[in-house]
Amino acid sequence: MTIKVTNPPSNAELLSFLKSELPTDYTSKLFGLGHKSIIVQKSTFLGVQISNRENEISIIASPPSYGGGLLSGLAMTELAIVILPIFWFTGASPSRFRKLEKEVAGLIKDKYN
Repeated sequence: MTIKVTNPPSNAELLSFLKSELPTDYTSKLFGLGHKSIIVQKSTFLGVQISNRENEISIIASPPSYGGGLLSGLAMTELAIVILPIFWFTGASPSRFRKLEKEVAGLIKDKYN
């Protein structure tokens, strides 16, 4: 999901805003080389990655931890029969990823649009 903004915030400002607006059970942190992205984690397997570029902010569903990312990658192989039920059991269904994307996007749109 991409949000067009006229006056984009810095990643530090956006991170501070998200930490103040999201519930306390969510974790937000800078991520990547040069801290170019923000990861918002709702659970071990459920999160979004936020990238801030020029006049747009991209929000992409993503497993927020290395373990979740590894399992997500393995779910694309023959191990999917074993791993996909783990994702469903932990609540990381595609609809929950979309719901989290929309929740975070709504906060950002309200503040920066």
